[in-house]
Amino acid sequence: MYPVLYSGFDSLDIAFKGAFSPSVLDALETARLAAEVTEKDHPAQLGIKALPVLVKATGRRGGFRYVFDNGPTGAIFAAKANSSQTDWNLFVSLRAACLLTRGYDGAKVWLHETLQGMGFRVAAVSVNRFDYAIDILASDFTLDIANFLAPGQAKARAHWSKEAPPSKDANAPKAVLRGRQYESATIGSMPNRQVILYDKRREAIDKNNLHWFEVWKVDLHDPSARVWRVEIRAGRDALAKLMPFRTYDAIEAHAKPFLIKAASDIRYLDADLNQSNVSRIPSHRIWQTVQATLENLSSNPPPALLEARALEILRLQRQAMALKQGMGNLLNYFLLRGVSPDEIVENFKSQIDQAAARYAHENGKLGIRTKVGEIDERLAFLKG
Repeated sequence: MYPVLYSGFDSLDIAFKGAFSPSVLDALETARLAAEVTEKDHPAQLGIKALPVLVKATGRRGGFRYVFDNGPTGAIFAAKANSSQTDWNLFVSLRAACLLTRGYDGAKVWLHETLQGMGFRVAAVSVNRFDYAIDILASDFTLDIANFLAPGQAKARAHWSKEAPPSKDANAPKAVLRGRQYESATIGSMPNRQVILYDKRREAIDKNNLHWFEVWKVDLHDPSARVWRVEIRAGRDALAKLMPFRTYDAIEAHAKPFLIKAASDIRYLDADLNQSNVSRIPSHRIWQTVQATLENLSSNPPPALLEARALEILRLQRQAMALKQGMGNLLNYFLLRGVSPDEIVENFKSQIDQAAARYAHENGKLGIRTKVGEIDERLAFLKG
């Protein structure tokens, strides 16, 4: 079998019956209106603990007027403008980094402490979806969607990255989905059951999620160290078939059997499907690794990466990006002012000093302080 670099819950969507107080709803409304004006997420502080959030200018279908989040290692919240305790007024999607840095149990505790601090009174809980991920180091693996064996009603879709070499087999299955650049095969559809196999290394680079390389202990610059992810998703409809009430206890009791059955119903085979009885074809080594991992799931594994370290990696990435963008904008500014390329190169630092002096003169200390304060509020979640 292949080495497993990481396994754990990667997504958790939860609906809550209960309500925010009218004062919290007022704060959300004020921030949403400000976001509409500025066309930027607007900061707000919620509850008696004044927990910081960023509120978006738009809501979400289903009657959720407010959408807000509390950082890259937190969650995305969608709330209705309703203070009735008997309605399902809140929907929460835990970010992958929240589960990665806290683990399932830790993320659950963190979420309820956060809701209490925000002033949300929880009356009931219903889990709408969970995703479980297994990351496997398999440098010699090549994805071929034709090797999947799945129930007849399951839909299969594939996508091939721009880096993938053209296939010599004109009959090999191909598909192109705009906007995505990593190899993947998807069996099934949400909100039912879905199994995905894809090149997680490629996706982590494309989406700039470089903290994964520290989790895996794999060299970012080694293209031969290919990490493949198998992700099993349980949507609302799939969970509803298993249990009448999707409480935490019910989900925790059914999660392992659900995952094992999914990896048994849907398999990646080790041979050509043209054989007469495909059910007798053994699973590929990558699928044997998946099944063995699921059989030995730990009930409460420790977090794979500390939150402080995840935030540090994100800060360093943002710093590099901000410096690159800032210098690029300054070069545009100099050229638009008629400064020659040679003069920019020869007197770069003095040109920057002059630009800073001009900006300070036009905006004054108060203007600069206001601008810095706005940015500081938006970056608060990255400061740890």
